[in-house]
Amino acid sequence: MMYERGYSKEQIQELFNVIDWMIQLPSALNDDFLNAVYAIEEDKKMPYINTAERVGLEKGEQIGLQRGRQEGRQEGRQEGRQEGEAMALRKLIKMKFGDVPEWADEQLSNADIAKLDRWIEGILTAETLEALLCRQ
Repeated sequence: MMYERGYSKEQIQELFNVIDWMIQLPSALNDDFLNAVYAIEEDKKMPYINTAERVGLEKGEQIGLQRGRQEGRQEGRQEGRQEGEAMALRKLIKMKFGDVPEWADEQLSNADIAKLDRWIEGILTAETLEALLCRQ
């Protein structure tokens, strides 16, 4: 009907949402309405999303966004700590051994926190930069 008259899928779905919001059909009519909608969506491959489904999707989206933000903050703190330790270690290396060579800088940039911690602990006793960064 509406689809054949040139209305887009989004326009039709929006109209269904408005109808769903505005009126509460009696049970028998609601069943007839839904059967007609499902027949159309089957024919046109256009899913109809009712109020309950829409609310569920919105809640799911909100939960997903919240979890994403939490994970992002956690990753940000982890990366910040890692960068801070690498920066501190660069300063300590420069003070003890002179300028940080490119190969060492690359190792510092790619190291995880556990490895950076080991290097920070070992810098006082290391005799050379090579000995420090080659420790396991």
